[in-house]
Amino acid sequence: MAGTGLTGLPGEDRTMNQRPIKVFLADDHNVVRQALAEMVAREPDFEVVGQCADGLTVVDAVLAAAPDVLVLDISMPGLNGLDVCREVTRKMDHVGVLILSMHDDEEFVARALENGASGYLMKEADNEQLLDAIHAVGRAELYLAPGISRTALQRIGRRDADPYERLTTREREVLQLIAEGKTNRHIAKALGLAVKTIDTHRTRLMNKLDIHNQTNLVKYALRRGIVPLELPPQSD
Repeated sequence: MAGTGLTGLPGEDRTMNQRPIKVFLADDHNVVRQALAEMVAREPDFEVVGQCADGLTVVDAVLAAAPDVLVLDISMPGLNGLDVCREVTRKMDHVGVLILSMHDDEEFVARALENGASGYLMKEADNEQLLDAIHAVGRAELYLAPGISRTALQRIGRRDADPYERLTTREREVLQLIAEGKTNRHIAKALGLAVKTIDTHRTRLMNKLDIHNQTNLVKYALRRGIVPLELPPQSD
């Protein structure tokens, strides 16, 4: 296998019953996701049990599909892949999450693993590497793509206290939607909440982050990679 495989706990091998590994695909680019689905579905070892393009609906969709492996794009609208990973692994500890990313720096890798990911693969990886990674994560092993420094493992849990970790899942959703240029009214509609409730979440998250205007909030989201740099923020 091309990546690093670290065996999981005894009895956690998901392939022991010889059934196909159930795979769920989450990527907001429809063409990319469909291509991945077609490639994975051709393999007799795998079964595609669901797809999703929206970070706000991935968690519920995964809960319903009950896959063995979630292949997750790190750049998702509504709620980014790292926060989706955090929610999925909290609610379904038997699901292995394979992160697909354009970022190969240790910071992103460490954050993905801290949020419960079992694998990390670059988007430019070839088909064989992706299939190897899904197999590894399906066996409850840790997979790091070739070229990713193993020193990323040493960074886990050693960073300074991160105020972002104090945010609730709802506050993370609101933060990302603000950074995506959504107005409070649009955020309220997307999350099924009242506008006044969104105002409350906005105030709380800004206080926790010690950021007190929208421009700096958007800059913070861009620096963290919560939203991609090419996404043009809009004001309320």
